[in-house]
Amino acid sequence: MEDAQFLEGINRKEPGAWERLYDYFYAPLCCYAARFVRNEARAKDIVQDCMVQLWRSKVEFHHLKVITTYLYRAVYNASLNDLRSQERAQRLHEKWGEEMVRNEEEGVEKALEEETITRFYAVLERLPEQQKEIILLSMKGLKVKEIAASLELSENTVKTQKKRAYQFIRKELGELWGVIVSLLFV
Repeated sequence: MEDAQFLEGINRKEPGAWERLYDYFYAPLCCYAARFVRNEARAKDIVQDCMVQLWRSKVEFHHLKVITTYLYRAVYNASLNDLRSQERAQRLHEKWGEEMVRNEEEGVEKALEEETITRFYAVLERLPEQQKEIILLSMKGLKVKEIAASLELSENTVKTQKKRAYQFIRKELGELWGVIVSLLFV
């Protein structure tokens, strides 16, 4: 088959001409794409996609050099697009991984906070009723004078009961007392 008939067959989408085109260009184009993407399977996919796009297009060729230039340019562009997509995917994957680690760390931190708060309220329940009320009102931000007025107690009684309650809580919670103060009494 001479070049003019071959080109005419390509332009008319004749299967025989396309088979010949495919056989002639497929392997070299795969090698060309693999130089960029460094993955044989992806290179084959890129070439296959370029061939399919060419088949679907309405582009007509009048010289063999134009077909060669067209195919190599298409594979080059598709390879670069693939690399960009892979880089984006890698960045997204890394970002997602970092986010998962951060979320896991935050989740563990929140769980520990919840456990500490739960332990605090369990200790709080073991306080005498008056001490418990004083601590709860303190947590709401009320001052000794306001608590005394609210519970109809003297300020000295509130201070003494509050001090005893804090001593008991510190004794029961140990090192967690500092965490409780930062979580609940800020």
